[in-house]
Amino acid sequence: MRGRIAVAGMMLLAAACSTEPERTDPPDGLTAQIMQYRGKRLTREIAVAVANDTDRRIELTSMRLTSNRWSEPARWSGNEEVGAGAGTGLDVDPPSGTCPDGEGLSASAELAYRFGDEERRSVVPVEDPHGVLRDLVDGDCGEQAFDEAVTMTVGTPRVRDDTWSSRITLTPRQPNDTVLLGFAPTLRFAFGPRTPAEVEIPLDRPQRLTLDVVMGRCDPHIVAEDKVGSRFGAWVRTPGLEYGYFTLALDERIHDSLEQFYAQRCRP
Repeated sequence: MRGRIAVAGMMLLAAACSTEPERTDPPDGLTAQIMQYRGKRLTREIAVAVANDTDRRIELTSMRLTSNRWSEPARWSGNEEVGAGAGTGLDVDPPSGTCPDGEGLSASAELAYRFGDEERRSVVPVEDPHGVLRDLVDGDCGEQAFDEAVTMTVGTPRVRDDTWSSRITLTPRQPNDTVLLGFAPTLRFAFGPRTPAEVEIPLDRPQRLTLDVVMGRCDPHIVAEDKVGSRFGAWVRTPGLEYGYFTLALDERIHDSLEQFYAQRCRP
């Protein structure tokens, strides 16, 4: 009797596990691509724009987004109805990207959805027409290479006339082939002539740089729409990457000093 109960229990468990539909090819017209809203530049959050160019309604219930430049997938779950000829965006917070390993960037989304009266599960290639995913993973790789190459020390800022200045010291942590290609300003903050904006500075030896900041734009539109603030960018090159762009890690005292400098000189 116990044996029969055990067998019955195993059959019920197998039935429960088999409720997920098997993978099928996606219908013609179901496509996906990566996008990023302007306000998400600092949060890393991206969206998968799913287009339903079929003749039937689709109801999305989950997505597993994978890339060969991620160590783990990004996931979404919910209930999103997409009419025929319509589209929607599924927001995900992606993991940190890895450095390239000799192959091109690729991504795919495994979608669980209801297509008409059918429950389906399909893998859809994900396009990256605007380079959002590539910029993200290359930036992660560049930031990782920079952090592994050097220790960055930012000196006490000084303000003289219309210029905010600080000295940046880069001390190698270990032998490396990482090259600093320069810093990038923001819309509200511009750089003075001593700031290395387009350079090729090897990071296998100590470097002392000057960060000179001057006023950029001060019109009301820029102040209201600014999404970056005083977060300057940096470019680096590594043996496997032509360039990776990431946000330079400045502590809050530096950001506060820059914002105070800007507020004293900007009256939009």
